Amino acid sequence: MFYLSFYGSALFRGLLLLILLQVSCITIRGESPLSAKRSPEIPPTVTQGKVFLAGHTGEHSKDTEEILKLLQRLVSGTIARDLNFLPEVVSKKDGIYLDIKGNWTKEQLIQELSSADNYFRIYFFERELLEKQKNSKEVRTVRDLLLSSGGIEVDFYYESKSACELKLKFKENQKLERELINPYFIKQDGKWYLFRLF
Repeated sequence: MFYLSFYGSALFRGLLLLILLQVSCITIRGESPLSAKRSPEIPPTVTQGKVFLAGHTGEHSKDTEEILKLLQRLVSGTIARDLNFLPEVVSKKDGIYLDIKGNWTKEQLIQELSSADNYFRIYFFERELLEKQKNSKEVRTVRDLLLSSGGIEVDFYYESKSACELKLKFKENQKLERELINPYFIKQDGKWYLFRLF
């Protein structure tokens, strides 16, 4: 009887140890610690903060609403690893400014999006590709940063009636918000377009 209870107890401890090891392996292989608290597929909430007008007056509530919807779409697309809609929100006349690439025409953007290892896969979506590109493990994609935000409050800085820069403020991990560029939007023919992406 003693032998049987000792054997059963050892078996129980062995099973418990095996379960604990599996759980810790899953945790180690999962998302980065920055986004471990959240589901990787749920975009952070994006809410309106303050609105500032520089050198002009006017009513911007409809403009602010339109820009906020565009930003929410950009954040959701980044989390979903799908920015194929970008050409729809970029002006044909002015194109888009991307940090490392500089100014691109709308056609160059379309061509880049169609390539396999494009700018967005490397810098926005896939940490492994960015690690190779930068030759460092100490990197974060735009997606990583957005997931670590805990929600984003957006301040609007209208430079004119047709130009607006956004300041993204993270609810958590505020020091990481500095790694993003302030998005910039321009208005042409009554419609707001993305000019500079985070």
